[in-house]
Amino acid sequence: MAPQDSPAKKLESLFREFVGEAIPPLFPVSPQEMPEPFKNLLDHEDHMTVTMEANYGELMEIQVLKESQGANTYARMLRLNGEKTKRTVLFGAMRVRLDFLPQLVRQEILAKKTPLGRILIKHHVMRKLELVQLLKLELGEEQRHWFGSIPPGPIYGRVAIIHCHGLPAIELFEVAAPLGPDPSA
Repeated sequence: MAPQDSPAKKLESLFREFVGEAIPPLFPVSPQEMPEPFKNLLDHEDHMTVTMEANYGELMEIQVLKESQGANTYARMLRLNGEKTKRTVLFGAMRVRLDFLPQLVRQEILAKKTPLGRILIKHHVMRKLELVQLLKLELGEEQRHWFGSIPPGPIYGRVAIIHCHGLPAIELFEVAAPLGPDPSA
């Protein structure tokens, strides 16, 4: 991987979309170094929406925290919350190349009502997830709003790219909340 394509550079580029957002200290980890339940939640090539729904036993809904839009791009920071419990199970940041997606998919993404995975599945968008890097993170006060509180202990995430119809359409940074009691309760 070229230095300009490193996970850190990808995150710096993505976070420039969100004024005032700080990237926490990040440490690359291998799948073998990632503990459960994070390994199960992050080390896969499936839709994150489906993975979270299966692990938490409820449908997920999206909560957009920040967004920015360019000529052919749309970026947002979001939480994925349980539809019934309202528990935040994932913090994410994504940048979408709108010109790489069908018009109906673009419209649904911009409507901010449905999680990305559900949209791609609904529209039968041929996709391949490229897992770029698994990460261990040290969250600070600057990231409290990601989950509503700072989860205790180490927390893990990933950088990934979703290729749609063979094109690198969606850049992702996803951080999973640990399974167990809701830290914001």
